[in-house]
Amino acid sequence: MATDMTKPEEFDRELRHMFTQEVAERASDIEQALLAIEDAGEADEKLRLYEQLLRTAHSLKGAAGLLQVRGVEAICHWMEEILSIAVNEQLVLEKPELDLLLSAADAIRDAARFLEAGETPPPSQGESVVDALKAAIAEGADHRGGKPKLGPPSGELKVPVRASDTDGSMRVSADRLDTLLYRSGELLSFNAIIRRHAEEASSLREQARKLRGIGPEFAAQAASIESGLRQLATSLHQDMRVMHSAATALDHEVRHARTQPFAEACKGLDRVVRDLAAASGKQAELEIKGGEIEIDRSILSGLQDSLRHLVRNAVAHGIQPPEERRAAGKPEKGRVLIAAAISGDRMQVRVKDDGRGFDIASLSEAAGAAGKSEAELLQRVFEPGVSTSGTITKLAGRGMGLDIVKRNVEALRGTAEVSQIPSGGAAFTLTLPLTLATVRVLEVLAGEHVFTIDTASVQRVIRIHAQDFAMSGDRCVVSTPMGPMPFVDLADWFGARSSRGGIRQAMPAIVVDAPGGPIAVLVDAVAGEQELLARPLGPRLANVRRYSAGMVLPDGRIALLLNVAALAEAAAEMRSPDGARVSQPIPAACRKVLVVDDSKYVRTLVKLILKGAGYDVAMASNGREALDELRDHGADMVVADVDMPSMNGFELTEAIRRSERFTDTPVVLVTGRETLEDKVRGLRAGANAYLRKDQFDAEHFLETMRRVV
Repeated sequence: MATDMTKPEEFDRELRHMFTQEVAERASDIEQALLAIEDAGEADEKLRLYEQLLRTAHSLKGAAGLLQVRGVEAICHWMEEILSIAVNEQLVLEKPELDLLLSAADAIRDAARFLEAGETPPPSQGESVVDALKAAIAEGADHRGGKPKLGPPSGELKVPVRASDTDGSMRVSADRLDTLLYRSGELLSFNAIIRRHAEEASSLREQARKLRGIGPEFAAQAASIESGLRQLATSLHQDMRVMHSAATALDHEVRHARTQPFAEACKGLDRVVRDLAAASGKQAELEIKGGEIEIDRSILSGLQDSLRHLVRNAVAHGIQPPEERRAAGKPEKGRVLIAAAISGDRMQVRVKDDGRGFDIASLSEAAGAAGKSEAELLQRVFEPGVSTSGTITKLAGRGMGLDIVKRNVEALRGTAEVSQIPSGGAAFTLTLPLTLATVRVLEVLAGEHVFTIDTASVQRVIRIHAQDFAMSGDRCVVSTPMGPMPFVDLADWFGARSSRGGIRQAMPAIVVDAPGGPIAVLVDAVAGEQELLARPLGPRLANVRRYSAGMVLPDGRIALLLNVAALAEAAAEMRSPDGARVSQPIPAACRKVLVVDDSKYVRTLVKLILKGAGYDVAMASNGREALDELRDHGADMVVADVDMPSMNGFELTEAIRRSERFTDTPVVLVTGRETLEDKVRGLRAGANAYLRKDQFDAEHFLETMRRVV
């Protein structure tokens, strides 16, 4: 068990100061969100603000429980109840409810004033607000059916989740400050030297100008001036090297001054484990490894909230009661381990417990993902609303904590993964950069845009050919020297027109380490590698999860740093669900193929194969759209799925054969239907070829296209 030599009173005082700052900030956040709800007209915006409030209350409740500020903890708990009902049932919070929640924010702010004065809020503080919140919930249960509801959301909601932070201050040793002062003095001295050299160069240039107009008799003086200029240039180069060395040393010291031991992020977590275990009738202890590792303060502060959620999750979901642990042959006291380690230019933080682990059956039901693999199901625990807890308590049940963890970690340009421990228990692995200031990146082009990928996530750069695309089960994959893997086409992902060149050319791909395994990111070109300053995204892009940061390239262009976790999710969606099958082929180069499939991911896969082979590709999502496309723009060949809405592949083939204009157009059906009867039906309808999805191969597919034309 790692120990902290900080005195208990100093430890409590520091925790109290951090919590006081958090209470004041979050009370203000709640007030602003509630006022924004009153002005919001769209259902999407109201629901987004409800979820934001829900997460804020959830995080503040956990911090209040840590410091045993029971009044704030109770207020947040009952705020959660009201907001959960509004979110889950999509109810409109009317003015009385908003006024009540504003009163709750006022009560939280009153508690902050007690704390700022060095006093603990009395137990009765906020009781009237808690009673009013309870009464509102009870009254709402009787009249909920008649309450107005929000309209259906128009798209995916992106809810900003703010990691708790310190007040911006930190301790810096006197020795470090002395070193910084010395290094800055060096830079000032060299600045004066270079300025003097510059003045000398200006004087020499002026003398040379005057001599040029006098005559040849002054050639010797001109030569002397030229010699002086050469010596000056040499001196300036030497001084520039020394100044660069001093600037590098200063940069190192500044970075070092910004670091703090990882143990700082873990302060108070032992109390979280002790208090939560006691409240749930369990026994548990916390162990910390790697607490001496120094990390950037910005990473440290961003980790605090995530670690608190993971520790609470371990105690609430993982650690079993003593009697259950005895029956399983385990010690009565459970163990939660937080371990930090450095690997290259990244750090890994692993939070694991020796509890029961995840109940995969319950997780499958909670996530609504029957039939998924265990690895896929485990990643679903990071989705909002997914919880295996059968009841909602102060500890768990709302399915929000791990969603907050994932978003916080991604805001730090990191990734979060989860795994089962064979001997029992669960482990969460957070992979993070060592600093947020600079990033070594790979520049890639997609369409007319330049993007960057953190090189810490890059395995290698390869080239992909059209015949490398294939189907593996219900997944679209690409064959690589490292084996088949999911892929995402960056230009297609952003809806941009690819600038990849020509017919039958191989396309570059970046193999990226991602949660769940490596993926291939298809790009138009790789521009180079360099270290760049990372800039925070502005308010318009702050909630766009595809990006982690912005950076200015040396030529002045702006490049966005891609979020590897979002890339991995896009690659995972490249599936052909049951009832949707592979699309189109076509003949010789520059022929037009119409691909018809209700799965956009299958359409994309087939488009990539055909484009790589030199075909022009159009797409439709069902048979009726395909007929409209044929009438308006024509096609040399049709590749179609069988199972589609509106008009299936059999019906589409029959309609094409009845058409005078397109009766001779080749049709290839690609489907998951495997029976001989279905194949016979397709060929009788007029299909030129019938390919099965479970036997799909890109090279065979292209050969079929060439054969039927």
